[in-house]
Amino acid sequence: KRIKKIAMDYLDKKKIIIYSSYKNFLLKKKKSRIVLLTTKAKKKYYKFNFKSGDTLLFGRESAGVPKIVHKDANQRLKIPIKKDMRSLNISMAAAIVLSEAIKQNTLF
Repeated sequence: KRIKKIAMDYLDKKKIIIYSSYKNFLLKKKKSRIVLLTTKAKKKYYKFNFKSGDTLLFGRESAGVPKIVHKDANQRLKIPIKKDMRSLNISMAAAIVLSEAIKQNTLF
């Protein structure tokens, strides 16, 4: 219900998929690259070549993702920020990285 409210203008263009488990998610995504955005990465998002079909994965703001998700990701990227700055919230981070992926793949 909450997702529908947030995405109401876009639901007719894309569908929201809810996976029954992490294992099921991995099975469905085995043909695409899983690109994890994490503060623990070394590579910067703007130095990465995104491909159409990549799955961008973001963790919880408070805890990130479990170690198994780090292991399963095909690539780990970060948004660089100054050391004395708080990290970005999840929606801001998603918007920044998604806009770069769209730009690189001329999807707009």
